[in-house]
Amino acid sequence: MINVLHRDSSKKTKFVRDKGFIPAVIYGRQLEKSIPIEIYKTDFKRFLENNPSNRFVDLSLDGDVKKCLITDVQIDGVRDCILHIDFRLVE
Repeated sequence: MINVLHRDSSKKTKFVRDKGFIPAVIYGRQLEKSIPIEIYKTDFKRFLENNPSNRFVDLSLDGDVKKCLITDVQIDGVRDCILHIDFRLVE
């Protein structure tokens, strides 16, 4: 399980990345609108290292656990860093 935080969508994503987080979004048919979140980059990298073939992840948002599928990870190939992650709710 990975802890995530609500992201203020009015702030630039560069500001989020400079704080050590990765901007992300949770979307799905069950939701009225997508939920902008930020995930600590160390936690996400640790998850990928421990689960290289598993794309299902439990996200804890304000104490509510959401079962999600990682659908897209945008990577900056020059700087070798993660720019954005898309999670689809599977509940």
